[in-house]
Amino acid sequence: MTGFGFRYAPFMLRTTQMAAVLWALCFAAPAHGAAPSGNDKAPKPAILPDANCRTINPVKLYGGSDWTFQIRREGSPVGTHHVSFHQGRDGLQVISESDIKVSLLGFSAYQFVYRSEALWQKDELAKLAVTVDDDGDKTTISAQKDTPTGKLVVTGPNGTRSLPGDIFPTNHWHCGILSHSTVLNTLTGNENDVKITNLGTEKIVAGNGGAATITATHIRYEGELNTDAWYDDQGRWVGLSFTARDGSKITYRCLTCTKIDGSPQ
Repeated sequence: MTGFGFRYAPFMLRTTQMAAVLWALCFAAPAHGAAPSGNDKAPKPAILPDANCRTINPVKLYGGSDWTFQIRREGSPVGTHHVSFHQGRDGLQVISESDIKVSLLGFSAYQFVYRSEALWQKDELAKLAVTVDDDGDKTTISAQKDTPTGKLVVTGPNGTRSLPGDIFPTNHWHCGILSHSTVLNTLTGNENDVKITNLGTEKIVAGNGGAATITATHIRYEGELNTDAWYDDQGRWVGLSFTARDGSKITYRCLTCTKIDGSPQ
């Protein structure tokens, strides 16, 4: 990811967080154990032992086709992240989108737009197309499964490379990622090494207004990507938090979660 080039110092700290938001997304399990990636030497214990992360039906799991987060910096809303699922004859299409805007004196001072379109077949990534518009600085990443070799051929800013066919992209919604030690960074197109740890269950805020809470398992990613994520007991992705490059705290508050469990909106 290149620099931001935003010239107004008072707003530089606010805009540099946007890259970190997408870096954390793009690092973005099977509770009963998915097959390990090419660099994983042996199956790992289930990170979410009560959830099924091996054969996921996301439309059923997420209660429909849409899953939405509010992106917050130091407690203040700055954007949204939206995931949608569409089952078709060719497989499962998953679209992940982030839209972040910063205004100055009523005018648009900065905008960050991220879109990932993925095709999943038999719980593995078959195709991927990512576009990023970082305030006019545009990058793309594409990936496609190579049938003869079973590898995922990825083309990004750093060229083309072949990665393990069962690697998970960094979009979080599939908890199968939690059994792997390598992930596909969907901003760089690179394979990143991570250590994933279960820190136990806790209450997190969900829904609009901040009055509702849900119980979720706290997961920590460390290594080439560092962030914290939360999953509920069904294996749904329900939260994200990390420290931006300017030292501010970025959180993803799940808005759809309260509609699933009936909590106050």
